[in-house]
Amino acid sequence: MKRPDWLRLLALLILISGVVYFHLNIFFPKLIPNLFKLAIMERPINILVLGTDVTHDLLTRRSTSEVGRADTVVLIHYDPLSSKVSLLSIPRDSYVDIPGYYPQKINAAYVLGRVELTLRVVENLTGAKIDKYIIINTRGIVKLVDLLGGITVNIDKDLYYVDRAGKLYIDLKAGRRRLSGREAEGFLRFRHDASADIGRIGRQQDFLKALASALASPRAFIKVPFIIEVVLNNMKTDLSLKEFIILGNTARMLELKEIVTRTVPGEPGNNQAGSVWLINRLELKKIIARDF
Repeated sequence: MKRPDWLRLLALLILISGVVYFHLNIFFPKLIPNLFKLAIMERPINILVLGTDVTHDLLTRRSTSEVGRADTVVLIHYDPLSSKVSLLSIPRDSYVDIPGYYPQKINAAYVLGRVELTLRVVENLTGAKIDKYIIINTRGIVKLVDLLGGITVNIDKDLYYVDRAGKLYIDLKAGRRRLSGREAEGFLRFRHDASADIGRIGRQQDFLKALASALASPRAFIKVPFIIEVVLNNMKTDLSLKEFIILGNTARMLELKEIVTRTVPGEPGNNQAGSVWLINRLELKKIIARDF
């Protein structure tokens, strides 16, 4: 009886395992056991994400995000031990102390001192050490969503608003919709109802989860070089290219249930800064202790 060729069997097993792993990595990355996941974040990290609005230079009339306010402020914490991601949205009207200036809305920090000052303000507010930052403008969101073939979200009510000067046209009907890039921009920026910025934050959190799901799809994997190009051309960050790629691959491996969204607790109020969000510091401290 011919003895089995163990070397060939081992080579065949390795080949099959490689094919299965490659297939899972493209089509079902979330099914890969933690022990076998490659190129993912290995230590806890806090990342501050700033979304800048688009303003127009008075001299050139060209749109720019350099002088705009940071209307989206999100602190992201990733814990590799639990594979959990915590997102803390900070309302743009949060009334905070700004070092070197008088207390005012947090979105003014970016105008006064760009990302460096904004980092200090958020660290002082939360007590969390920020490791990296990402600044992205609305143009990048529009291009990314179109590249992915749209993003599907649930819209809880009709959203309508027109700002001709700001070139913003929002007309979205309630229901489950697949949004184009321009429609996604409107979905993210709409705040012209009773819930104002707090309602917008809820939509932004829903969008981020939908985006994470879309980026984990096989369609997105095939377009990785184009996605990286779009993102890098429309953002500023202190992440290295290697760190950025590892971060993106880590996001692909996450289940939506592993993403926890929070909003800085507080209540609306009025003072010398106008309509503001008065932060409940005690409740915020509990959130930071639990999720960051």
